[in-house]
Amino acid sequence: MNRARLLAYAAALSALVGWSLIAPQPVLAQLLPPLPPPPPPPIGGSLIVTVTSPGSGATVSGTVAVDASVSIVGSLTVSQVQFYRDGNLIGSDSTAPYSVSWNSTSTNNGSHTLTAVATDILNVRWNSNPVTVTVSNGPPPDTTPPTVPTGLRASAVSSSQINLSWTASSDNVGVSGYRVYRGGTQIGTPSTTSFTDTSVSASTTYSYTVAAYD
Repeated sequence: MNRARLLAYAAALSALVGWSLIAPQPVLAQLLPPLPPPPPPPIGGSLIVTVTSPGSGATVSGTVAVDASVSIVGSLTVSQVQFYRDGNLIGSDSTAPYSVSWNSTSTNNGSHTLTAVATDILNVRWNSNPVTVTVSNGPPPDTTPPTVPTGLRASAVSSSQINLSWTASSDNVGVSGYRVYRGGTQIGTPSTTSFTDTSVSASTTYSYTVAAYD
C-alpha cells in the first residue's frame, strides 16, 4: 500500500469512527543539573581530659611540669588545653603532648588543686578531674644585707673589761648575729646587741666596730 492510499484509508476510517489524525509534535528534552553531593556527617563526640602529672597527692616544689592527655571520642579535634591552679590560669598548649611549666615558688606552701580544660573546634570546653598537690618550697634566699648597726657605745667597767652595746639592725628576713671588731680584728660574734671585751689592758685606747650578718 502506497502512501497516498494509506492516507485515504486513514481519512475514511476517521470519518467512520469520528476521530481525526493528529500530526506528531516535536518534544524538547531538558537536561537537569546533577544533584549535589550529600553533606558531610555532623561533627560530634566528646573529649576526655586527664591531668597525668603530677599525680594526685604529690608534693611539689620549684618549677613543675604539668601534663595532660586528651582522648577523642567521635570526630572532634582539640583547639587547645588550658591549665589552672586553684582556678587561676597558669598556661596553655595547643599541641599534643599537652604540657606547661608551673613555677610553684609563686604559690603559698600547702594544698592546691590543678585542673586542665580542653577546648574543641566547636568552642566547647571539657574539664578534667581535679588533682590535689602539696606545694612545699623552702624560704626564699636572703639577698638583702642587714642595715648597719647604729648607736655603738663603749663603757670601761674595769681596767680589764669594756662593755659594748648598740642598736639592733633590721633585715627583710632576719638578722642572724653581729661581728664585733677591735682595731679591725674580729673578736666576737654575739647574737644580741651587746658584747663584753675582757682582753683589754689598762691605759690603752681601743677602737671598735660592729657589723650585722644574716
